[in-house]
Amino acid sequence: MKIMSKIYDQRINSWNLYVESTFREYLKFAKKIIENNELQRKRVKTSKTIYSLLKSDLQKGCIMPPLVLAITKTGVVDIQTPDEGKLLEYITENSENVLILDGLQRTYTLIDADKEMKERELKEYERFLDNKLRLEIYIEINKFGILYRMLTLNTGQTPMSARHQLEMLYSNMLDTEIDGIKLVTDKDGKADPDENEFIFKNAIEGFNSYMNRNELPLDRQDILDNVKMLEHMSDENVSEDLFKEFLETYINVFTTLREITGNHIVTDDDLQEYQIGESPFGKKASKIFSSSQALTGFGAAAGKMKDLEIIKSFENIVDVLEKLKENNDGYAWMMDMLLKLDTIKSSSKKIGNAQRMFFQYFFRELFNLESDSYLRLEAAVENGYKKYYSQVN
Repeated sequence: MKIMSKIYDQRINSWNLYVESTFREYLKFAKKIIENNELQRKRVKTSKTIYSLLKSDLQKGCIMPPLVLAITKTGVVDIQTPDEGKLLEYITENSENVLILDGLQRTYTLIDADKEMKERELKEYERFLDNKLRLEIYIEINKFGILYRMLTLNTGQTPMSARHQLEMLYSNMLDTEIDGIKLVTDKDGKADPDENEFIFKNAIEGFNSYMNRNELPLDRQDILDNVKMLEHMSDENVSEDLFKEFLETYINVFTTLREITGNHIVTDDDLQEYQIGESPFGKKASKIFSSSQALTGFGAAAGKMKDLEIIKSFENIVDVLEKLKENNDGYAWMMDMLLKLDTIKSSSKKIGNAQRMFFQYFFRELFNLESDSYLRLEAAVENGYKKYYSQVN
Protein backbone atom coordinates (compact mmCIF):
# COMPACT_ATOMS: atom_id res chain seq x y z
CA MET A 1 0.00 0.00 0.00
CA LYS A 2 1.58 3.22 -1.18
CA ILE A 3 0.26 6.72 -0.48
CA MET A 4 0.63 8.63 -3.75
CA SER A 5 -0.81 11.99 -2.67
CA LYS A 6 -3.05 13.74 -0.15
CA ILE A 7 -5.57 16.50 -0.81
CA TYR A 8 -7.73 18.42 1.67
CA ASP A 9 -11.45 18.36 0.82
CA GLN A 10 -12.58 21.84 1.86
CA ARG A 11 -16.29 21.07 1.45
CA ILE A 12 -16.40 18.33 4.08
CA ASN A 13 -13.28 19.31 6.06
CA SER A 14 -11.47 16.02 5.52
CA TRP A 15 -8.17 14.75 4.13
CA ASN A 16 -8.32 12.46 1.11
CA LEU A 17 -5.43 10.03 0.63
CA TYR A 18 -4.81 8.68 -2.86
CA VAL A 19 -3.43 5.19 -2.35
CA GLU A 20 -2.01 2.55 -4.67
CA SER A 21 -2.66 -0.96 -3.41
CA THR A 22 -2.84 -4.56 -4.59
CA PHE A 23 -5.73 -7.00 -4.73
CA ARG A 24 -3.93 -8.92 -1.98
CA GLU A 25 -3.78 -5.96 0.40
CA TYR A 26 -7.35 -4.85 -0.27
CA LEU A 27 -8.81 -8.33 0.13
CA LYS A 28 -7.17 -8.58 3.57
CA PHE A 29 -9.69 -6.17 5.00
CA ALA A 30 -12.44 -5.83 2.35
CA LYS A 31 -14.30 -8.93 3.57
CA LYS A 32 -14.12 -7.73 7.16
CA ILE A 33 -15.63 -4.34 6.25
CA ILE A 34 -18.68 -6.06 4.80
CA GLU A 35 -18.98 -8.69 7.55
CA ASN A 36 -18.57 -6.26 10.46
CA ASN A 37 -21.27 -3.84 9.36
CA GLU A 38 -24.67 -5.48 8.98
CA LEU A 39 -26.12 -2.20 7.74
CA GLN A 40 -23.61 -1.90 4.88
CA ARG A 41 -25.54 -2.07 1.64
CA LYS A 42 -26.22 -5.57 0.30
CA ARG A 43 -25.44 -6.85 -3.16
CA VAL A 44 -27.43 -5.44 -6.05
CA LYS A 45 -29.31 -8.30 -7.71
CA THR A 46 -29.62 -6.53 -11.04
CA SER A 47 -26.89 -6.08 -13.64
CA LYS A 48 -25.52 -9.60 -13.03
CA THR A 49 -24.17 -9.76 -16.57
CA ILE A 50 -22.20 -6.55 -16.09
CA TYR A 51 -20.63 -7.73 -12.84
CA SER A 52 -19.93 -11.12 -14.37
CA LEU A 53 -17.95 -9.39 -17.11
CA LEU A 54 -16.13 -7.31 -14.49
CA LYS A 55 -15.22 -10.46 -12.58
CA SER A 56 -13.70 -11.96 -15.70
CA ASP A 57 -11.85 -8.73 -16.45
CA LEU A 58 -10.45 -8.55 -12.91
CA GLN A 59 -9.08 -12.06 -13.28
CA LYS A 60 -7.28 -10.82 -16.39
CA GLY A 61 -5.82 -7.82 -14.56
CA CYS A 62 -8.11 -4.93 -15.50
CA ILE A 63 -7.88 -1.57 -13.71
CA MET A 64 -11.00 -0.49 -11.87
CA PRO A 65 -11.96 3.11 -11.11
CA PRO A 66 -10.70 4.04 -7.62
CA LEU A 67 -12.67 2.62 -4.69
CA VAL A 68 -13.58 5.21 -2.05
CA LEU A 69 -13.28 4.41 1.67
CA ALA A 70 -13.70 6.40 4.85
CA ILE A 71 -12.12 5.85 8.25
CA THR A 72 -14.75 6.91 10.76
CA LYS A 73 -12.39 7.10 13.73
CA THR A 74 -10.35 10.29 14.12
CA GLY A 75 -6.71 10.61 15.14
CA VAL A 76 -5.72 7.46 13.25
CA VAL A 77 -3.24 8.88 10.78
CA ASP A 78 -0.56 11.54 11.23
CA ILE A 79 -1.51 13.59 8.20
CA GLN A 80 1.82 15.43 8.10
CA THR A 81 3.85 12.23 7.74
CA PRO A 82 1.39 9.40 7.06
CA ASP A 83 2.95 5.98 7.60
CA GLU A 84 1.91 3.59 4.81
CA GLY A 85 2.58 0.41 6.78
CA LYS A 86 0.65 1.61 9.83
CA LEU A 87 -2.28 2.69 7.63
CA LEU A 88 -2.68 -0.80 6.17
CA GLU A 89 -2.21 -2.37 9.61
CA TYR A 90 -4.85 -0.10 11.14
CA ILE A 91 -7.43 -0.72 8.40
CA THR A 92 -6.86 -4.48 8.51
CA GLU A 93 -7.21 -4.69 12.31
CA ASN A 94 -9.96 -2.08 12.75
CA SER A 95 -12.22 -2.71 9.79
CA GLU A 96 -15.28 -1.93 11.94
CA ASN A 97 -14.21 1.74 11.65
CA VAL A 98 -14.03 1.66 7.84
CA LEU A 99 -16.89 2.22 5.38
CA ILE A 100 -17.00 1.73 1.62
CA LEU A 101 -18.46 4.95 0.21
CA ASP A 102 -18.17 4.00 -3.44
CA GLY A 103 -17.29 0.64 -4.95
CA LEU A 104 -19.19 -1.83 -2.78
CA GLN A 105 -20.54 -3.83 -5.74
CA ARG A 106 -17.06 -3.88 -7.30
CA THR A 107 -15.72 -5.15 -3.98
CA TYR A 108 -18.24 -8.01 -3.94
CA THR A 109 -17.19 -8.84 -7.50
CA LEU A 110 -13.49 -8.79 -6.59
CA ILE A 111 -14.18 -11.18 -3.69
CA ASP A 112 -16.02 -13.50 -6.11
CA ALA A 113 -13.09 -13.36 -8.52
CA ASP A 114 -10.71 -14.19 -5.66
CA LYS A 115 -12.74 -17.30 -4.73
CA GLU A 116 -12.51 -18.61 -8.29
CA MET A 117 -8.81 -17.79 -8.67
CA LYS A 118 -7.97 -19.77 -5.52
CA GLU A 119 -8.98 -22.90 -7.42
CA ARG A 120 -6.39 -22.27 -10.14
CA GLU A 121 -2.65 -22.87 -10.14
CA LEU A 122 -0.77 -21.11 -7.34
CA LYS A 123 1.41 -19.11 -9.75
CA GLU A 124 -1.65 -17.79 -11.59
CA TYR A 125 -3.40 -16.98 -8.29
CA GLU A 126 -0.34 -15.10 -6.98
CA ARG A 127 -0.20 -13.07 -10.17
CA PHE A 128 -3.87 -12.16 -9.66
CA LEU A 129 -3.23 -11.04 -6.05
CA ASP A 130 -0.39 -8.80 -7.17
CA ASN A 131 -2.61 -6.85 -9.57
CA LYS A 132 -2.90 -3.16 -8.68
CA LEU A 133 -5.91 -1.07 -7.72
CA ARG A 134 -6.35 2.46 -6.44
CA LEU A 135 -8.11 3.67 -3.31
CA GLU A 136 -9.25 7.04 -2.12
CA ILE A 137 -9.37 7.04 1.67
CA TYR A 138 -11.05 9.85 3.60
CA ILE A 139 -9.69 10.40 7.09
CA GLU A 140 -10.66 12.85 9.85
CA ILE A 141 -14.20 12.87 8.42
CA ASN A 142 -17.38 13.22 10.47
CA LYS A 143 -20.62 11.36 9.79
CA PHE A 144 -22.33 14.25 8.08
CA GLY A 145 -19.39 14.51 5.69
CA ILE A 146 -19.60 10.77 5.02
CA LEU A 147 -23.31 11.00 4.18
CA TYR A 148 -22.68 13.95 1.87
CA ARG A 149 -19.97 12.07 0.00
CA MET A 150 -21.97 8.84 -0.17
CA LEU A 151 -24.83 10.69 -1.83
CA THR A 152 -22.64 12.61 -4.28
CA LEU A 153 -20.73 9.47 -5.25
CA ASN A 154 -23.81 7.30 -5.76
CA THR A 155 -26.37 9.74 -7.18
CA GLY A 156 -25.92 8.47 -10.74
CA GLN A 157 -26.56 4.85 -9.77
CA THR A 158 -29.38 2.90 -8.14
CA PRO A 159 -28.81 4.40 -4.70
CA MET A 160 -29.25 3.07 -1.22
CA SER A 161 -32.00 5.12 0.42
CA ALA A 162 -30.79 8.06 2.44
CA ARG A 163 -32.62 6.65 5.46
CA HIS A 164 -30.66 3.40 5.17
CA GLN A 165 -27.43 5.36 4.94
CA LEU A 166 -28.38 7.35 8.03
CA GLU A 167 -29.17 4.15 9.94
CA MET A 168 -25.79 2.76 8.95
CA LEU A 169 -23.85 5.87 9.95
CA TYR A 170 -25.53 6.34 13.31
CA SER A 171 -25.93 2.70 14.34
CA ASN A 172 -23.25 3.23 17.02
CA MET A 173 -25.70 5.53 18.84
CA LEU A 174 -28.03 2.63 19.63
CA ASP A 175 -28.36 2.04 23.37
CA THR A 176 -26.56 5.31 24.13
CA GLU A 177 -28.05 8.35 25.84
CA ILE A 178 -28.41 11.85 24.42
CA ASP A 179 -29.67 14.43 26.89
CA GLY A 180 -31.15 11.60 28.94
CA ILE A 181 -32.91 9.97 25.97
CA LYS A 182 -31.89 6.43 25.00
CA LEU A 183 -32.16 5.24 21.40
CA VAL A 184 -33.32 1.64 21.15
CA THR A 185 -34.39 -0.76 18.39
CA ASP A 186 -37.98 -1.91 18.16
CA LYS A 187 -37.02 -5.55 17.63
CA ASP A 188 -37.34 -6.63 21.27
CA GLY A 189 -40.54 -4.84 22.17
CA LYS A 190 -41.64 -1.24 22.17
CA ALA A 191 -39.59 1.64 23.54
CA ASP A 192 -41.01 3.26 26.68
CA PRO A 193 -41.06 7.06 26.24
CA ASP A 194 -41.84 7.47 29.95
CA GLU A 195 -38.44 5.91 30.58
CA ASN A 196 -36.91 8.35 28.08
CA GLU A 197 -36.59 5.77 25.30
CA PHE A 198 -36.98 6.62 21.61
CA ILE A 199 -37.16 4.08 18.81
CA PHE A 200 -34.00 4.56 16.76
CA LYS A 201 -35.87 4.18 13.45
CA ASN A 202 -38.29 6.98 14.39
CA ALA A 203 -35.40 9.33 15.17
CA ILE A 204 -33.76 8.51 11.83
CA GLU A 205 -37.06 9.10 10.00
CA GLY A 206 -37.41 12.47 11.72
CA PHE A 207 -33.93 13.55 10.64
CA ASN A 208 -34.53 12.22 7.13
CA SER A 209 -37.66 14.38 6.97
CA TYR A 210 -35.63 17.40 8.08
CA MET A 211 -33.04 16.82 5.35
CA ASN A 212 -35.73 16.29 2.68
CA ARG A 213 -38.14 18.97 3.95
CA ASN A 214 -40.85 16.35 3.60
CA GLU A 215 -42.73 14.57 6.36
CA LEU A 216 -43.62 11.53 4.25
CA PRO A 217 -41.58 8.34 4.74
CA LEU A 218 -39.01 7.86 2.00
CA ASP A 219 -38.00 4.21 2.14
CA ARG A 220 -37.11 4.10 -1.52
CA GLN A 221 -35.60 7.32 -2.68
CA ASP A 222 -34.94 7.85 -6.36
CA ILE A 223 -32.12 9.88 -7.85
CA LEU A 224 -34.16 13.08 -7.79
CA ASP A 225 -34.83 12.68 -4.05
CA ASN A 226 -31.10 12.38 -3.38
CA VAL A 227 -30.36 15.44 -5.51
CA LYS A 228 -32.91 17.46 -3.54
CA MET A 229 -31.41 16.24 -0.29
CA LEU A 230 -27.93 17.25 -1.45
CA GLU A 231 -29.19 20.74 -2.25
CA HIS A 232 -30.40 21.11 1.34
CA MET A 233 -27.23 19.57 2.75
CA SER A 234 -25.06 22.02 0.82
CA ASP A 235 -26.39 24.80 3.05
CA GLU A 236 -25.55 22.98 6.28
CA ASN A 237 -22.41 23.26 8.38
CA VAL A 238 -20.64 19.95 7.92
CA SER A 239 -18.39 20.58 10.91
CA GLU A 240 -21.39 19.87 13.16
CA ASP A 241 -23.04 16.52 13.81
CA LEU A 242 -26.40 17.59 12.48
CA PHE A 243 -28.27 14.44 13.49
CA LYS A 244 -27.20 14.89 17.10
CA GLU A 245 -28.18 18.56 16.94
CA PHE A 246 -31.59 17.65 15.46
CA LEU A 247 -32.19 15.02 18.12
CA GLU A 248 -31.11 17.24 21.01
CA THR A 249 -33.50 19.94 19.78
CA TYR A 250 -36.42 17.56 19.49
CA ILE A 251 -35.71 16.09 22.91
CA ASN A 252 -35.96 19.61 24.35
CA VAL A 253 -39.28 20.13 22.57
CA PHE A 254 -40.51 16.70 23.69
CA THR A 255 -39.57 17.36 27.33
CA THR A 256 -41.19 20.80 27.29
CA LEU A 257 -44.51 19.51 25.94
CA ARG A 258 -44.56 16.75 28.56
CA GLU A 259 -43.93 19.28 31.32
CA ILE A 260 -46.71 21.56 30.10
CA THR A 261 -49.24 18.71 30.31
CA GLY A 262 -47.90 17.63 33.70
CA ASN A 263 -47.52 14.14 32.18
CA HIS A 264 -51.31 13.85 32.30
CA ILE A 265 -52.66 10.41 31.40
CA VAL A 266 -55.90 10.58 29.41
CA THR A 267 -58.80 8.90 31.22
CA ASP A 268 -62.00 7.35 29.89
CA ASP A 269 -63.85 10.41 31.22
CA ASP A 270 -61.53 12.64 29.17
CA LEU A 271 -62.27 10.64 26.05
CA GLN A 272 -65.99 10.86 26.66
CA GLU A 273 -65.88 14.60 27.41
CA TYR A 274 -63.98 15.39 24.20
CA GLN A 275 -65.87 12.75 22.18
CA ILE A 276 -62.70 10.91 21.21
CA GLY A 277 -62.77 7.24 20.21
CA GLU A 278 -61.70 4.57 22.67
CA SER A 279 -58.35 4.06 20.88
CA PRO A 280 -56.75 7.52 20.81
CA PHE A 281 -53.43 8.26 19.08
CA GLY A 282 -51.82 8.31 22.53
CA LYS A 283 -52.92 8.71 26.12
CA LYS A 284 -50.09 11.03 27.18
CA ALA A 285 -47.73 13.54 25.61
CA SER A 286 -44.77 11.15 25.84
CA LYS A 287 -46.58 8.62 23.65
CA ILE A 288 -47.83 11.17 21.15
CA PHE A 289 -44.54 12.98 20.63
CA SER A 290 -42.24 9.95 20.55
CA SER A 291 -44.11 8.65 17.48
CA SER A 292 -42.70 8.56 13.97
CA GLN A 293 -45.50 10.87 12.84
CA ALA A 294 -44.54 13.57 15.33
CA LEU A 295 -40.80 13.28 14.67
CA THR A 296 -41.18 13.39 10.89
CA GLY A 297 -43.64 16.26 11.15
CA PHE A 298 -41.19 18.22 13.29
CA GLY A 299 -38.28 17.42 10.97
CA ALA A 300 -40.12 18.58 7.86
CA ALA A 301 -41.41 21.69 9.65
CA ALA A 302 -37.94 22.68 10.87
CA GLY A 303 -36.45 22.16 7.41
CA LYS A 304 -39.12 24.22 5.68
CA MET A 305 -38.87 27.02 8.24
CA LYS A 306 -35.13 27.12 7.65
CA ASP A 307 -35.61 27.34 3.88
CA LEU A 308 -38.09 30.19 4.39
CA GLU A 309 -35.59 31.88 6.77
CA ILE A 310 -38.14 31.79 9.59
CA ILE A 311 -35.40 30.17 11.69
CA LYS A 312 -31.65 30.19 11.11
CA SER A 313 -30.82 27.13 13.17
CA PHE A 314 -32.23 24.65 15.69
CA GLU A 315 -31.00 27.00 18.39
CA ASN A 316 -33.80 29.44 17.50
CA ILE A 317 -36.33 26.77 18.54
CA VAL A 318 -34.56 25.81 21.77
CA ASP A 319 -34.28 29.48 22.78
CA VAL A 320 -38.07 29.98 22.89
CA LEU A 321 -39.03 26.84 24.81
CA GLU A 322 -39.02 28.59 28.20
CA LYS A 323 -41.43 31.17 26.81
CA LEU A 324 -43.55 28.32 25.42
CA LYS A 325 -43.88 26.96 28.96
CA GLU A 326 -44.79 30.41 30.28
CA ASN A 327 -47.50 30.86 27.66
CA ASN A 328 -49.19 27.49 28.14
CA ASP A 329 -50.47 25.33 30.95
CA GLY A 330 -52.52 22.17 31.21
CA TYR A 331 -53.52 19.52 28.71
CA ALA A 332 -56.65 20.85 27.01
CA TRP A 333 -54.63 21.49 23.83
CA MET A 334 -53.49 17.86 23.87
CA MET A 335 -57.09 16.67 24.04
CA ASP A 336 -57.97 18.87 21.09
CA MET A 337 -54.99 17.39 19.21
CA LEU A 338 -56.21 13.86 19.95
CA LEU A 339 -59.65 14.82 18.66
CA LYS A 340 -58.11 16.13 15.43
CA LEU A 341 -56.02 12.97 15.06
CA ASP A 342 -59.13 10.88 15.67
CA THR A 343 -60.92 12.74 12.88
CA ILE A 344 -57.96 12.22 10.56
CA LYS A 345 -57.98 8.48 11.34
CA SER A 346 -61.63 8.14 10.39
CA SER A 347 -61.45 10.25 7.22
CA SER A 348 -58.09 9.44 5.62
CA LYS A 349 -57.09 6.61 3.30
CA LYS A 350 -53.41 6.86 4.23
CA ILE A 351 -53.71 7.57 7.93
CA GLY A 352 -50.02 7.69 8.83
CA ASN A 353 -49.14 10.14 6.05
CA ALA A 354 -52.10 12.35 6.94
CA GLN A 355 -51.04 12.42 10.59
CA ARG A 356 -47.49 13.38 9.56
CA MET A 357 -48.83 16.27 7.53
CA PHE A 358 -50.91 17.49 10.45
CA PHE A 359 -47.91 17.43 12.81
CA GLN A 360 -45.85 19.30 10.24
CA TYR A 361 -48.39 22.14 10.13
CA PHE A 362 -48.77 22.07 13.92
CA PHE A 363 -45.05 22.63 14.49
CA ARG A 364 -44.85 25.28 11.79
CA GLU A 365 -47.70 27.19 13.43
CA LEU A 366 -46.13 26.80 16.87
CA PHE A 367 -42.61 28.03 16.04
CA ASN A 368 -43.29 30.57 13.29
CA LEU A 369 -42.77 34.04 14.74
CA GLU A 370 -45.09 35.50 12.10
CA SER A 371 -47.94 33.06 12.85
CA ASP A 372 -50.98 33.95 14.95
CA SER A 373 -50.35 30.64 16.74
CA TYR A 374 -46.75 31.43 17.72
CA LEU A 375 -45.96 29.64 21.02
CA ARG A 376 -49.70 29.07 21.64
CA LEU A 377 -50.44 25.38 21.71
CA GLU A 378 -54.23 25.46 21.42
CA ALA A 379 -54.05 27.87 18.49
CA ALA A 380 -51.30 25.81 16.83
CA VAL A 381 -53.44 22.67 17.03
CA GLU A 382 -56.47 24.46 15.58
CA ASN A 383 -54.69 26.38 12.83
CA GLY A 384 -52.39 23.49 12.03
CA TYR A 385 -55.44 21.32 11.44
CA LYS A 386 -57.02 23.99 9.23
CA LYS A 387 -53.87 24.11 7.11
CA TYR A 388 -53.87 20.31 6.88
CA TYR A 389 -57.57 20.21 6.00
CA SER A 390 -57.15 22.81 3.25
CA GLN A 391 -54.54 20.60 1.61
CA VAL A 392 -56.58 17.40 1.56
CA ASN A 393 -59.99 18.83 0.69
